[in-house]
Amino acid sequence: MQSRQAPDVSGKTFANQKIMSEIQFNIQQEFREKQEKYIYYLLALSVSAIGFSIYKTENSTLTYSQIPLALAVLCWSISIFCGLKFLKYIISNLYANNDYYEIIQGRFPSTGKNPELIKYAVQGFQEAMKINSGAMKMYFKFQGILFYSGIILFIVWHITEMYLKTEITNMSCH
Repeated sequence: MQSRQAPDVSGKTFANQKIMSEIQFNIQQEFREKQEKYIYYLLALSVSAIGFSIYKTENSTLTYSQIPLALAVLCWSISIFCGLKFLKYIISNLYANNDYYEIIQGRFPSTGKNPELIKYAVQGFQEAMKINSGAMKMYFKFQGILFYSGIILFIVWHITEMYLKTEITNMSCH
């Protein structure tokens, strides 16, 4: 019986490393594309949900039973805001990444080829990316939470309206 040993990864060739790097890049790119599609999907659904809510209450007078619907619309509105902020950070990061490559290649106007200035610029870039990354995660998380909270509140509103209509119908029958 032969014993299996872990493959030796220390002897990877440059070509293998390049292939692995390209695979990782492709995976990251696909992840970003899927994440952006998800954001756009939630944006479209939130806008549609607000429009549908307005349509459903077009000829209604304000009542306390509509509070869950108002909260749902508020959740969807803030969800839209979070989604748009997330997309703004993506655009900002793409712009910053372009500047980063200009800096490390010595082509950025304010750093030129000065190693000391490049070092500080890279550190500043990394710090800014860390901050942007945290904000992006927060907006992404809250967009989803608020979208689903809006759905739950809409269902609560709908059930409340059904209950109130049932009560009115029962009262008129007696």
